[in-house]
Amino acid sequence: MKLSSFRVRKFRNIIDSGQITVETSVTCLVGMNEAGKTAILTALNRLNPTDGDSFNVQRDYPRWLLTRDRRDGVVEATIPIEATFEITEDDAMSVAERLGDGVVAVGDTIQTQKSYGASGQPQWRLNVNGAGAVANVVDRAAIEDELATTLKSCPDLTDLAAKLEELANDGDETEASQSAQNANLQKVRAELTRATGTDSAVTALKAVASILRPRTPRFFYFSEYSVLEGRVDLSELDLDSDDRAATTSSQTARSLLRLAETTPDDLAGEEYEDRKAELEAVGNDLTQQVFHYWKQNPNLRVRFDVDRVPRDNPSHGHPPIITPYLDIRVEDVRHSFTNNFSQRSSGFRWFFSFLAAFTEFEMRQGQEDFVVLLDEPGLTLHGRAQADLLHFINDRLAPVAQVLYTTHSPFMVETDKIERIRIVEDGGPETGATVSKEVLRVGQDSLFPLQAALGYDVVQHLFIGETNLLVEGSSDLIYLDTLSRYLASKHMAHLDDDWRIMPAGSANNIPSFVALIGTTMEVSVLIDAGTEGAQRLKRAIEAGRLSERRLIEVSEITGGKNSDIEDVFTPEDYLLLYNTAFKRRATTSSIAPGDRIVSRISKKLPDGKYDHYKPAESLLRDQAKLLPKLSQETLERFASLFERINRSRE
Repeated sequence: MKLSSFRVRKFRNIIDSGQITVETSVTCLVGMNEAGKTAILTALNRLNPTDGDSFNVQRDYPRWLLTRDRRDGVVEATIPIEATFEITEDDAMSVAERLGDGVVAVGDTIQTQKSYGASGQPQWRLNVNGAGAVANVVDRAAIEDELATTLKSCPDLTDLAAKLEELANDGDETEASQSAQNANLQKVRAELTRATGTDSAVTALKAVASILRPRTPRFFYFSEYSVLEGRVDLSELDLDSDDRAATTSSQTARSLLRLAETTPDDLAGEEYEDRKAELEAVGNDLTQQVFHYWKQNPNLRVRFDVDRVPRDNPSHGHPPIITPYLDIRVEDVRHSFTNNFSQRSSGFRWFFSFLAAFTEFEMRQGQEDFVVLLDEPGLTLHGRAQADLLHFINDRLAPVAQVLYTTHSPFMVETDKIERIRIVEDGGPETGATVSKEVLRVGQDSLFPLQAALGYDVVQHLFIGETNLLVEGSSDLIYLDTLSRYLASKHMAHLDDDWRIMPAGSANNIPSFVALIGTTMEVSVLIDAGTEGAQRLKRAIEAGRLSERRLIEVSEITGGKNSDIEDVFTPEDYLLLYNTAFKRRATTSSIAPGDRIVSRISKKLPDGKYDHYKPAESLLRDQAKLLPKLSQETLERFASLFERINRSRE
C-alpha cells in the first residue's frame, strides 16, 4: 500500500494544510523555520505511528481556536489527519487469495482519517465490489447452478449470510432435496467463513479491511531528539515496548541493543564481555554503512564499553546492585585518540543513530510497507555532507520505503527532481500553515531555499567541462565573440567553437567565482592587467585554486604593464568605436596621455565616468561597417589573444 496524499486540519499552527500529494519515492517539504513543517510530519505520523502516540486536544489543537470550537461543540469531531492510500498489486493479490478476483483493483484508493475524539484504528472508506465477492464465494463452493444463481443475486456478503440462513430453514423442499440443498449451503457457508475469517456475518468492506489493515504502512519518524547519547543508563531502557521506534534517544539505544540481540541484564551480568563483542560487531557494521554515504571523515571507528557501576543495596547484608551504563566512544584513527560519542560532530552522530534505529525497525517490519518521516535531517551538516545525505536518502531509503523529509537548506533541495518539492508557508492566524506545489503562489522567503538551490545548480552547470572562459563584463564578451567570428571568416586564428564565455559582472567578482568553482571545475580567466582582481587571482594560483596556464592577462598580448581588453585594439581603432558610440571626434592627440586607452578618455570627461559597454554595443550593431576599418595590427593582436586562450586548456 502506498501513501498518495494527506491533509492536516486544526493541528498546532495548521488550520487546513490543503491536499498534500506524495511522491512514490521521496517528497521534500521546504519552508522557513516555524512554518509548520514539523507539525505536518507529526500529524501524519499519528495516523499509524510506531510509538503509539495519539492526538491530544490540550497539546495539539490550535490555541486561538480552542475556546470558540469547544463552545460550538466541534472539537472532538475535528479530523486533524486524513490520508489516501493506493492499493498495490501485492495488496490486491492478498485480497484475491481470500475473496477472489475483482473485489478490489490495483490503484483503488483507501481514505483513512482520525479525529481528536477517536481512539484505536483510523476510520476507513473504500469502495469494494460486494457482489463480486459473493460470486467468488459461491463459485469456489462449486454447487449446483440453480442454487448458485439464487445466491449470486445477493449484493453483499452479509446478504449472502442471511440468504443461507433463510434457505437452510426453508420447509418447502422434500426431505431428500432439503438434505441436498443443505449440503450445498454448508459448502457455501464454509467458503464464506474461510473468505471472511469469521463465523459472523460481515460486509465485503469489513472483510477487505481485515485483510488490508495490517498492510497499512507504519510511519517511522526520526528527528534530532532521536540521536543517541554517548552514555546510556541501560537499566532505564524498556525493551518490552515492541511497537516503539526511535522517537527518543533511549528508544534508539534500545534499537541498538536489539540489533546485537542483547539486553541490559545481559550486559550487567558476568558474561557481558561476550555481549559487548556482539555490540561491537553491530557497531562495526553500522559504521561501514555510515561511511558508504558519509564522506567527511572516514577515519572514525565506533567502540562500546559497559561501565558496571555498583550502588548500595537498600536491603542490608545483600551485595550491591550493579547499574550498567553503555558508553559509546569514537576512535579517530588518523589522530590516534578516542572521545565520547556525544562530543563528535552532529552529522556523524545523526547518521549512526539513524542507521541503528532504522535497521532494527526495517528488520521488524519485514516485507510490510512503511513510510520514513525525517524532520530536518542533517540540519547541522556541511553543504557537501548534506549532498551525501541526499544520496543516502535516494540510494538506501527510497528503494525500500516512501520518504518524506523537511528542510530549509538549499543543499537539501534537488533541483533536478523539482516535482518532489512542496512549499510550506505560515499565513498567520487567519489561514495557518499551508502546503503547495505551486511556487508562484508562495512568498519569497518561503521560496528562498529553492531559489538558492537553483542558483547554485545553474552556476555548477554553467561551468561543466573545460571550455569555460570567465571574463569581467559583457563588453569583453562582445569583443571576443565578434572578433573571433570575423577572424574566422578571414582564416585567421580564432576561438575554438566550443568555448563558452561567461561575464562575471566585474573584475572583483572573478576571484570569488574562481574560489567557488576553480577547485572542482576547469575554467580559464581573462582579466585586465594591473588590477586588484589580477593580484587576487595570482594568490589563488599560489593556493592551488587555479592553474597558472588558465590565467590570461591582457598584458601578455599588449606588452603593457597595465592593460584592459580595450587596449588590444590600437588607440586609433578603439577611438573609432568610441566616436561612433558617443558621436565624438576624439583623436589620440586630443585625449590625455597614459597607458590605458579607457583611462586616457575618462580623464577628459567632465565627471570622469566612462561607459565601457557603448563602444562594444556599437561594434556589435555596426559590424559590417566597423570591422573592415580595423587595422591589421588590431586583428593580429586579437588572433594572438585567441591562440593564448585556446592553449590555456592544453
